[in-house]
Amino acid sequence: MSDMYFSSLDIGTTGVKAMIVNQYGKVISKAYREYPCEYPRPGWVEQDVVIMWEKLCEASNEAISKLNKPADSINSLGISSQRGTFIAVDKNINPIMNSIVWSDTRADKELVWILENVGKERYHKISGVPVSGLWSYAKIKWFIDNKKDIFDKTYKILNGQEYFLHKLGSDEISTDPSSITMNGMLDVDNLAWSRELCDFINLPVEKLPLMGTPARMVGKISEEASQKTGFARGMPIAIGGGDQQCTAIGSGIIKEGMAVIILGTGMPIVTHIDSRKKDDQRKVLIGGSGIPGKWDMEGIQLTGGATLRWWKENFAYQENKSSQELGIDVYKIIDMEASKSPVGSKGILFFPFFQGQSTPSYDDNAKGGFLGISLFHNNMDMMRSVMEGTSFETNMVKEAMETVLGKSFDTIRLSGGGAKSDLWSKIKADIFGRPVERLKEPDCASLGAAILGAYGCGFFKNIEEGVQNMVHLMDAIEPDEKNHQLYREEYDIFKKTFELLSKNDIFKNIAGIQKKWF
Repeated sequence: MSDMYFSSLDIGTTGVKAMIVNQYGKVISKAYREYPCEYPRPGWVEQDVVIMWEKLCEASNEAISKLNKPADSINSLGISSQRGTFIAVDKNINPIMNSIVWSDTRADKELVWILENVGKERYHKISGVPVSGLWSYAKIKWFIDNKKDIFDKTYKILNGQEYFLHKLGSDEISTDPSSITMNGMLDVDNLAWSRELCDFINLPVEKLPLMGTPARMVGKISEEASQKTGFARGMPIAIGGGDQQCTAIGSGIIKEGMAVIILGTGMPIVTHIDSRKKDDQRKVLIGGSGIPGKWDMEGIQLTGGATLRWWKENFAYQENKSSQELGIDVYKIIDMEASKSPVGSKGILFFPFFQGQSTPSYDDNAKGGFLGISLFHNNMDMMRSVMEGTSFETNMVKEAMETVLGKSFDTIRLSGGGAKSDLWSKIKADIFGRPVERLKEPDCASLGAAILGAYGCGFFKNIEEGVQNMVHLMDAIEPDEKNHQLYREEYDIFKKTFELLSKNDIFKNIAGIQKKWF
């Protein structure tokens, strides 16, 4: 059987990745282009989707050129995109403002309004997510209240995928439940827009895209898009899903009890669930899966790899110098140096709450730091403690999700760039006391989008077949029981310290000083 080729576009917050794989999941070519965010005011984050489209076209052309085959040998295209980012467009689907990005925090007053008028319990019961100013819901209320002239001209408020699917040649303007968990407006029981939540903020549902299913063919590459992107005219295109939902598919997370930890800038966990789970304490996020008619549960950890990058940029002078001299990735050198410190970093605890703590406590004021440092310690101990501290927070997220699930995860997989680290992966296995599995292709969002696109365009009979053919394990890392016992003691102190600092307003008071004086 001759090779078939499936493509994907992963349209993220900082850049777009184009990937082409064959039907066995082998990556044939890929390309990446960065694009900027704009910060017009403190806490505001916006993007110009016209620039994003230009960079998307550059990436797709490069990936296709690297294929060394005609563009019409590519059979399908699937899309993965950031969630919780929205753009207002006119009737011609032209943007009439910059997109407001998921990480934008302008809607603090609107968040208070939602808490007072909708309430935590009612909001969570409808949407499946805790109240948060990060979700689109609060920022769309800000848009309605503060930009009425633009809102009145708005034909549709689009999310991450719909604008780009239209540019590629989509026949319709529609979305899917897996792409809108972070919109905070989902009727999660029915996987549809919540009219009740829309009515609260005077948002006509008609201004939102139609709700369909993920992994669904929506059109074919247009002549204009073909000239811009390099894809062949007439190639079928499909909605894939939200970024983390595509990552779950690309990690093979298609059965209840399986979970993937995504070791990127943050460190979220995604697990597949067959039905909505009870979450009276509002600890986790529940939204649509990349599998039509199913759900995912998510736990959010905002800083994972970001803390290691912070260490690299501020304290790893010698490691950066060695990287330049030897031509070795600086993170590999950091791995080697951190490995020289014993398990437990000689008792140093690192708190990775550089952007607050999300799942399960949702303390926006939480701060980072080191505890337990003495003259006995060195930089290798501190490097290792950064890896351990981020993994302790991951364990907090994991425990909360397993509580809602009602059982421990059967399978834990690691994806993302951080999964390349043998040390970080082993630390996680030892902290969990469970094996962790790594995948041959760590870029699981792109792979998952390719699988969903291929299925949606009719090249697999079901998603399970696509996963079986295209997702492959690299290895499994077993825990060491002695290490696990040491980590259990440190984790107990880590968790208690966090709870004491949070409940006694220490984090809040530090945040107040920082805001007042710095």
